[in-house]
Amino acid sequence: MEAPRLIRFKEVNGVGTNSAYIEISRTSQYVNKIRSYEVIVDDIERGTIQDGGTMKIELEPGEHEIRLKIDWCGSNRLAFRLQDNEVRKFRCGSPIKGWRYLSPFMMPYSIFFNKDKYLYIEAIDG
Repeated sequence: MEAPRLIRFKEVNGVGTNSAYIEISRTSQYVNKIRSYEVIVDDIERGTIQDGGTMKIELEPGEHEIRLKIDWCGSNRLAFRLQDNEVRKFRCGSPIKGWRYLSPFMMPYSIFFNKDKYLYIEAIDG
């Protein structure tokens, strides 16, 4: 049996140049401003993203699923396919903004009864 061959490649900003990756941008919002979201890809925590931040995650080409988590609340699950050397972009944040943030019932409702929609993640086309 032949030993696996080690492939070396140049890295740019911590991401290999011959690989596929995703880029996630978090909107800057008052709600959860000082808290980070956990980024989970294929049921593995890949890091955290700060308010207004951006992160890149290198992935193998193929089918993947991404979601976000903060405490016991989270986001929708979003499935996507990644090709060789492809860059997919996503945007995330909280749908609780504007008048919803000021409503005395919206935050408790979201936390206790709508916990998988407390955050969102969506693909950015183009």
